[in-house]
Amino acid sequence: MPKSDLAFETTPTSWALKGALGVGVLSVSSAAILIKLVPAQPTAIAFWRLALTVIILLPWAIRQPMRWATVRKNIGWLLLSGIFLALHFLFWIRSLSLTSVAVSTAVVSVHPVLVALWTRLIGRRALRRRLYIGGALVFLGLTIATLVSSLQLHDLWGIFDAFLGAVFAGGYLLMGQHLRQKFSTTHYAVLVYSVSAILLGSMQWAQFHQMGPFSPNIWALYAAMAVLPTLGGHTLFNWLLRYIPATEISLAFLGEIAGASLLAWLVLGQVPTGANIIGVGLILGGLVITQWHSPFPHPRSLSE
Repeated sequence: MPKSDLAFETTPTSWALKGALGVGVLSVSSAAILIKLVPAQPTAIAFWRLALTVIILLPWAIRQPMRWATVRKNIGWLLLSGIFLALHFLFWIRSLSLTSVAVSTAVVSVHPVLVALWTRLIGRRALRRRLYIGGALVFLGLTIATLVSSLQLHDLWGIFDAFLGAVFAGGYLLMGQHLRQKFSTTHYAVLVYSVSAILLGSMQWAQFHQMGPFSPNIWALYAAMAVLPTLGGHTLFNWLLRYIPATEISLAFLGEIAGASLLAWLVLGQVPTGANIIGVGLILGGLVITQWHSPFPHPRSLSE
């Protein structure tokens, strides 16, 4: 019998999982800054970010035998995951052109609350008490970092777009938690990123918009997006979804708020307000509560 896609994945330790979470958070923190430096439309930025990532991953995906029967059986879920990811990128990247990096990143990071609500209400899974406490601190921090400091008319559309990005990010993580039990990280990433890239490219083409501009500097930025936040962030989180619940990975994403805000200050000169700083502090406090001594399930206890 042919080996399952998952047979190619090693068995990580609890410390390796925690370290991977940290690397993923640092990697995704670079996304907003790289996006702000590219003078292109949101759809084009998202397309090239994902298309280049697929090109990078293809050599590894080809080396591993694909179980096409599994692909056909889960084609609907794969398409839905790709659609969610495409819409997440589209709305969030657009929000970055309408409001500050700190505000946009904070609002798009409310997806842990949405994932937790879905898990509790629809999935009927009990959540640990520390997730409620940490989630409450996160929600308070998000409120202070965004609503208190950004009730200006020109920010409202940016906040709305960022919230839509959060909704689709939550859906993407939930789809990933289901599908990562069936596909290797590489195959899952190539399949879903390809769906997203095709959808985004089609949207750009249907609106008769150009895929440029192009220059060596812009290509370098696209390549950096593919390597850092996409491979080192999203793809690493996809690998972690095999071993860690989507609720806890979604919460770990919130570390991006502090990292992106700091980079925006250093690179773009976007000085955070006092409300932003207090809000980020509360968010990080909530993260500490939810992640400290987190007993990640041991991989061997998971069904193959």
